Amino acid sequence: MAILTDEEDLAVQAKLNFSLGARIYDTYLQGFRCTELSGGVVIAYARSEYMAGVISAEYSTQIASAVASVVGQPATMVLVLSCGKSRR
Repeated sequence: MAILTDEEDLAVQAKLNFSLGARIYDTYLQGFRCTELSGGVVIAYARSEYMAGVISAEYSTQIASAVASVVGQPATMVLVLSCGKSRR
C-alpha cells in the first residue's frame, strides 16, 4: 500500500487540471484528493457523494493514469468516496 504524500497528491491534481482543462477541473474536481494506492486501487475523496459519483463515472481513467504516472505503480481502478471519510 502506498500512501500518497501531499506533494504526490498535488502532482496528480496538476496533471488532471492540465489534461482535463481548468473549467472541468474547477467544476468537478475542486476539493478532490487522492490518498492511497493499494493493489492497483486508487482511494480518493470528493467534496460530496454526488461529486464522488460523477468523478467516478466520468474521470476514473484519467485519475488512474495520473496517479500511476506520479507514483510509478500501476493503477487499474479508482474508488471515490465522499469527504466525510477523508483522512485530511
